[in-house]
Amino acid sequence: MNDLERLNRRLRTIKLTGLGIFVLTAIAWFVLPMWRVEVNGLLLGEVGGAYVVYSMIRQGHVNDGTQGPILIASGIIGMVTRWIVLLAVVVIALKVPHINVYTAVIGYVLGIVLIIAGLYGYVRNQNSIPGQGR
Repeated sequence: MNDLERLNRRLRTIKLTGLGIFVLTAIAWFVLPMWRVEVNGLLLGEVGGAYVVYSMIRQGHVNDGTQGPILIASGIIGMVTRWIVLLAVVVIALKVPHINVYTAVIGYVLGIVLIIAGLYGYVRNQNSIPGQGR
């Protein structure tokens, strides 16, 4: 298995983990009615965090070989859109009643943590396969 296949497998794992966390939060929304305000914020933030995961994976240009100024411009545009989504999550959490702003931000940051933790594990284990180098 080459590095690109391992990376794509790791990205798929990150997406499935994020989906699993979202499903668990949705189940908590049904099971814990006394915590609905907090869980509402967490669900809203996780939707924003899902955009973070999507934008960093889909705009990461893993399979298309993009390089140079176009890659930098794509990264800048991706970062601006992630800030806009964070702003939208916070504004929606402030304007809509029964949504906790703090848990909305925590849900958003969860998407960033998933990407960083998943890719850190990929980079850390990159040379763990005997006979393969960078």
